[in-house]
Amino acid sequence: MNLLMDQGHQRDQVIAVVEQCQADEKEETLLTLFNEQSTSDSVVQFLRLLTSTYLQNHADFFCNFVEAPCLKTYCKQEVETMAMECDHVDILALLKALEVGIHIVSMEGHDHRLVHHIIPEGTEPSLHLLYHTSHYDILYLRSKL
Repeated sequence: MNLLMDQGHQRDQVIAVVEQCQADEKEETLLTLFNEQSTSDSVVQFLRLLTSTYLQNHADFFCNFVEAPCLKTYCKQEVETMAMECDHVDILALLKALEVGIHIVSMEGHDHRLVHHIIPEGTEPSLHLLYHTSHYDILYLRSKL
């Protein structure tokens, strides 16, 4: 029950951020809000709780992909805890929960070839990321002139 209360509180804060950004329609508003520690942490915590909920609601599938005694323990220790790195299974769960697709460009192997992944397959990505050395950076697509 505590998870649901936390999720509701975090959700309300995320909705307030989205509404403020929509009202202002300025990129600076989003940057200002996300550079405020409490706002940024609220958004991240909400996404972590959403991911945990999705994982646990689809435990039959996801339990096969985590290295923990049980999925609930994994979620409590790895997903819900702030400052923990996100694993691939967490990314997949969050994308499915949000019903969005992403494009990940990774530098794999010793020759640092660029490898492209669309997750989930067949979706039109709304977010583009560069993965390197256990870290993701946002890629901004250049608009066509």
